[in-house]
Amino acid sequence: MARAKAPRLTAPPVQSRRTQRDWTARARGTALDAIRYSQFVALMKRALPIATAAILAAVVVYSLLPRASDRISIQAKTMRLIKNDLAMEKPKLTGTDDDGNPYVITAEIAIQEPKNIHHVHLQKVEADMTTKDGHWMNATAETGFFDMDKGLLNLVDGIAFYSDSGYELHTSTLDVEMKKGLYHGRNPVTGHGPFGAMRGDRFEFDRLKQMLHLMGRVHTTILPSAMRTHPK
Repeated sequence: MARAKAPRLTAPPVQSRRTQRDWTARARGTALDAIRYSQFVALMKRALPIATAAILAAVVVYSLLPRASDRISIQAKTMRLIKNDLAMEKPKLTGTDDDGNPYVITAEIAIQEPKNIHHVHLQKVEADMTTKDGHWMNATAETGFFDMDKGLLNLVDGIAFYSDSGYELHTSTLDVEMKKGLYHGRNPVTGHGPFGAMRGDRFEFDRLKQMLHLMGRVHTTILPSAMRTHPK
């Protein structure tokens, strides 16, 4: 008797081990990442210049804080960038000379040198100096340069110098040794003093001694009325 054949068992279809990728979700995620990156770039474009200016301002303020060696401090109304240089608006520099006499330098704009933050270029400058015995001097100029380490102020263009002792001088360049209280005019000077009008090729003024020295070709016009007002 013949055996009956056992029925063949068919195995269920084997599923692929690789899962089917959801390309729609992947594309959607990529688009969101791109949007987030664009927003980040736009934010950085606005934030980085502001952060850079803030850091530069902090560095300058810290570097210009008064120290015992130079005894100079600086204040500014605002700070901003001008052609990538940090500019201070309405700066006010205060210090004392070697004898403790105070001085104040103000300007419309002050711009520091990138390589030396103690070198400052000034526009519309005014320097006021006083002595312990009450004498005062004032100098104004269109432009100036101040070396904070050496205490040297260089003034250029449209200079006017005044003192409480009666001197008024006008010249084109003036170098002031702030620590020693000495003024050096290297170019021709005109003006008047307690005894009359004067002119010279160059001059020096000592604020401690209240003495003016004219040099080179000197011409003076002495007024009789001044001589009667200031007898010897």
